[in-house]
Amino acid sequence: MTLEVLHKPAKAAASLRPPILFVHGSYCSAQIWEPHFMPWFSEHGYGCHALSLRGHGASDGMLSWASLADYVEDLTQVIDTLDEAPVLIGHSMGGLVVQHILARRKPRAAVLLATVPPSGLSSSAMHMSMLAPDVLWQLGLLQSLGPEAVSADVMARAMLSPGCAPGAGQALLSQLQRESPRAAAELLAPSQPTPVRGDEKPPILVLGGDADLFLPVGAFRETATYFDAELKILPGAPHGLMIDEAWWKPTAEEILSFLKRSSA
Repeated sequence: MTLEVLHKPAKAAASLRPPILFVHGSYCSAQIWEPHFMPWFSEHGYGCHALSLRGHGASDGMLSWASLADYVEDLTQVIDTLDEAPVLIGHSMGGLVVQHILARRKPRAAVLLATVPPSGLSSSAMHMSMLAPDVLWQLGLLQSLGPEAVSADVMARAMLSPGCAPGAGQALLSQLQRESPRAAAELLAPSQPTPVRGDEKPPILVLGGDADLFLPVGAFRETATYFDAELKILPGAPHGLMIDEAWWKPTAEEILSFLKRSSA
């Protein structure tokens, strides 16, 4: 199976830093990492790669049948093409995919960004039904009818911080697509990732915002506890940390600080 992988080489000559492999979340593709994170980390000496999971972006595969286990296989396939163990950065559903890879491949480090927790999205459904029922409804439209049926304003409020630039919601919609119904259903109660301990555990950072409309802070705490990971909560930060104009750089700086502390 041919998978779309976007690449951006490290700008710093003869850098000894490991590559970074980005894993997107539901309803999008590798392109979500292109505007900010890939050029920024490239400038800081990291070769960057971003995977589109099967059925997403330009990757092969039947989206309607794709499972979370299939997505883990996709990530495994791309890791095995790299010359050295990468830093893995997974957002939302991609964070859960990264969690499942930790017992199969040992990355140099892992960053779980606004991640789905090991227990799945039950807490998210309650969170959205209380705080943003219109967002929950729009996700249903996105899944069933596609991005052309979704309100740009509601999706901007769901993913981005208040005061985002005019047109930001429409630009976001241009990057969205349907998700696998099978994977979406599995996210409600997924199989538990295998915890990694001792020498097998890489440095792990769980990073999220307390203004995330998709996931409550408790979900990030659950993940950090499950993996005995470092936890960082950004006050006022939304779900779309890597695309939000106000939050992408503070998020990237937190990740870089973590990688330096971890010697990754």
